This record gives sequence, C-alpha cells and structure tokens, in this order.
Amino acid sequence: MHRFWQLLTGRGRIFAVFGLIVTVVGIVGDQRDIMRLGLLLLVLPILAAILVARTRLRLSCERTVEPAQVALGSPMRGRIVLGQQGRLPIGILMLEDAVPRELGNRPRFLIDRATLNWRREVEYPLLGRVRGRFRTGPLMVRTTDPFGLVRMDRQFVATSEVMVTPEIVPLPTLRAAGGAGSTGEAQPHRIGVVGADDALIREYRQGDDVRRVHWRSTARRDQLMVRREEQAWDPSASVLLDSRESAHAGRGMHNSIEWAISAAGSVATHFLDSGFSVEIFDAGGPLHISGALGQHSSASRQLVVERLTDLRPRTTRTLHYAVESANADRPGQLIVAILGRLTPADAEVLLRVRGSRARGLAIMLDVASFAGEEDDERQRDATDLAQKVLLDNQWRVVRADRTTTVGDAWTRLDELSRVA
Repeated sequence: MHRFWQLLTGRGRIFAVFGLIVTVVGIVGDQRDIMRLGLLLLVLPILAAILVARTRLRLSCERTVEPAQVALGSPMRGRIVLGQQGRLPIGILMLEDAVPRELGNRPRFLIDRATLNWRREVEYPLLGRVRGRFRTGPLMVRTTDPFGLVRMDRQFVATSEVMVTPEIVPLPTLRAAGGAGSTGEAQPHRIGVVGADDALIREYRQGDDVRRVHWRSTARRDQLMVRREEQAWDPSASVLLDSRESAHAGRGMHNSIEWAISAAGSVATHFLDSGFSVEIFDAGGPLHISGALGQHSSASRQLVVERLTDLRPRTTRTLHYAVESANADRPGQLIVAILGRLTPADAEVLLRVRGSRARGLAIMLDVASFAGEEDDERQRDATDLAQKVLLDNQWRVVRADRTTTVGDAWTRLDELSRVA
C-alpha cells in the first residue's frame, strides 16, 4: 500500500481519497450511482499505477560533455543521446539531467510523441563558473500516465566528469630572468655531458672572490678575469602562491585568489614549456609538481593544471610554512611570488625565501579592487611598507589590480628586471 501511495501524484492521491469517500458514502446511503462514481475515481489511479509499473522501458543513453576540461568562465555543451526499443511506454516521458549548480541549471525535457523505436539527441549549455571537478548526471527518467495520476522515476547510472581549471595565459619570454640554475648564475648553458661541471671564464665583477681569479686569462687579455663554475644546463624556478583565504577578496569568477591561481599556473607552465624544472608552493606547502625536462614536460604541465584545479584557500594566516618548504626543498633557484594582501611582517618572512636565489620577482595584488572597494589608509600604508621591504632587498615588484591582466603584469616584471 505504501509503494502504491508513493507512485501517485497529487492529482492521483486526490482521486483515490475522494473516490474512497464517495464509495463509502454511496454504500452507506445505498446510492448505487454515487457508489459507481466513487469506484471509478478509485479504480482509475489503481489501473494507471499497474500500467505504469508494468511498463518495461528499454532505453539506451549515451552522454558526453564537450569539452570535458575547460578554463574558468568557459562554456561547455552537454549532449545526451536517448534511444528506445521494444514496447511503447504508456503516457509521457519526462527527463531531467543532474547538473551541479556551479555549472548551470538542470535541463528538463519531454518525450510525448514517440514511435515504437525512436532515437532523440538533446544538447544543453553549461558554464564553468567555479574552479574544480564536477560530475553531470545521472539522467532521471520519469514515466507518467496520460491523466497525470501516477509517476514512476527511474535513473541511469552513467555520469560525465567535468574539470574546470584555472585560466592558463601564454606569457612572453622573461628575458631578464634568464635561466637561473642551481649555481645562481643568470644564464646557464648546455655544456658537455649532463652532470659534469665546466670551468668558464668571465670578467671580474665587484665582490667576486679573488681566489677565483684566472691568472692565465688575465695575463692574456690584460684585464682581470675570474673562473665561473657552472653545472650542466639545469634551469629551475619556484612559484610561491599566496593562497591564504584572509589575504584575498571578491566573489565569483573574478576574485583575487582566482587571479593569483591563474597567474601561478601561467608562470609555472611558461617555465615548463621553456625547459625549466618547476615547483609551486602555496600557503600549505609544496604542491609536488614533478620536474619537467624533455619528454616529461607535457605530463608536468597537466599536473600543474590538476593541482591548481584542486587547490582551495587556506585558513592559515601566515606564509611561514610556504617559505620554509621552499627553502628546504629547492634552495638556490629563481623565485616568483604571487601575493595577496601583504603586511610588513609577511614581507619579512618572504625575505628568507629569497636567500641565495639568483632573482626574486613578485606580483602584489590590489586585493580591495577585486571586491570593488578601496583599502583604508592603514591598510594602504601597510601594503606600501611591505612593498618597500621587498624592494630594499633586491626583489622586483609590480602591483596589479582587477583591471590588470596576468600578461600585462608579467611584461612589467620583465621591464623592471631589464632596467635593473
């Protein structure tokens, strides 16, 4: 009885209750016509339930989402191909696909005029409004009788996976950054056999150790020359991403943390495509990006995208763990920092990650602009002081607001570095 009651729609329940009441009244009042009317009202939903329950749907469903991986803010299209073979179902088929609200509204459609064997194709739009991994489906099929008294829901098991990634922006070559290898020299070269050390000669620079003076070359060229010890070509870079929730603001697709994640992914993939070994450190530590040289570069590029797709804002309020992880894991490399709202104390912590690295580059976000606001005077002073701390310690720093693109900020970094 409970199962029968669950199959009835609101209209079907009214028919059943009203039919039962009318039947009882007809019996008690010995009114056969009224009783017949009541029995008719009561039998209709029962017959509809039996017919719908015994209907054997032989539906086939093929589903895809194209493309299955898109950048944040990009459109997609869901596609469902349905087919029916065998007995014609009674009534109407109503179909609804389960779609996460981050991707759009649930599509609903009807099939009310079907032949014995039919095939229908349905497409619906989706939009990657939130970064992450999602599933569309399964498809729910609801069968109803022609009078709308009974409904039965069936569900496919197949789903489609969708990945909404950060936007990866192609970046121009950062000529002034060079290829800082583990030796700290700005322009490593491919020399000899990989792993061998080679002695090169260059002009003496202020501050060079006199023990590295190469006297034979000095005498031959009549100017002071020093040895430059370089390893075989091994350029590498570290990307420090400020992923603290408290350091960012804004809502939707264009908040400051999404800009920072997009910038980190763009910088990392840029260096990977240039043959660098790359690691990304966020406020929680390393993201464990594998090195990228030769045939491994494409796999590492996809790994960058996947790690950043899964990244969520951190509740920690300090960059200490990120800095310590970077120092322990990859000393002596080029560092690029993508920073949210910064205090002088945060800047002091960042100085430790610069250390012996050949070059430190930073993009500081005007976080308030992403929320459509302006920082108060106290926050502006703190941000300016934090920038000064970095600049005084040989960092190259640019500021970026909501209107600044990742490519523009990168180009300005390159110009600053070449001027310096």
